[in-house]
Amino acid sequence: MSRSSPRSVGLWVGAGLIALMVLMAVVSTLPWLADPTLIHVAEKLRPPSGEHWLGTDQLGRDLLGLTLQGAVASLLVAVIAVMIGAGIGVPLGLIAAERDGWMSQAIMRVNDFIFAFPALVIAILLHDTVGAGMLNAMLAIGIFNVPVFARTAYGKAQSIWTLDFIRAARLAGKGNLRVALGHVLPLILSQVIVQATLQLGMAILAEAGLSYVGLGVTPPTPSWGRMLNEAQTLIGLAPRLAIVPGMAIAFAVLGFTLLGDALSERVDPRRRGR
Repeated sequence: MSRSSPRSVGLWVGAGLIALMVLMAVVSTLPWLADPTLIHVAEKLRPPSGEHWLGTDQLGRDLLGLTLQGAVASLLVAVIAVMIGAGIGVPLGLIAAERDGWMSQAIMRVNDFIFAFPALVIAILLHDTVGAGMLNAMLAIGIFNVPVFARTAYGKAQSIWTLDFIRAARLAGKGNLRVALGHVLPLILSQVIVQATLQLGMAILAEAGLSYVGLGVTPPTPSWGRMLNEAQTLIGLAPRLAIVPGMAIAFAVLGFTLLGDALSERVDPRRRGR
């Protein structure tokens, strides 16, 4: 029997963790489940039981239900933020790779400037415009992802623009837009998908951090980051209030990281050879 390679194990483990997170989000939307955001002070800090599998928090809310609904916010923010980053960054990278000169340098220097600001700083700058909330987190993380995808597209597309078949397409009368969409983008799409997978994990972690400091998802929508913030004063009395959302964040980030790393090895011939 052949042994499974570490790459295959990482691929399946990562895919399994992501599938579990998606399942959590789907289960939380089932209509027959009780609303976990309802406050029942008389049932606060109840230990795990048949009624509350993970117990209740300091407001009497079901901890399992909050964790399940927290997956919805994390996935929604992460997916839209990465779409924003890729939707802006990839075209910028393609333009910079094609137009070698001052425009290319200007685009990449602006990207470097944006990359110097963490998502937290961008969220603070956006706070007065859109306020704290899910939109603020999406925009902050999305803007931070723009230079990541611009660099990926630029690095992969720069050498492709000089290939003979690209020159032939131009001689055939195709414009730069048609060449970029029809020839260059398909060749770098696999690397963009790998980068998007990795950035999804980072976006989940960033959303948790923003919610932790009050710049992300706001009440009553559950968020793993805010659950950690609310649990910090009760860590000695009820550590499960911090352990459960902390493990959810860790496993979600680990899943996307393992999957992205495994996909990277599959599309990169140099890593595949090693």
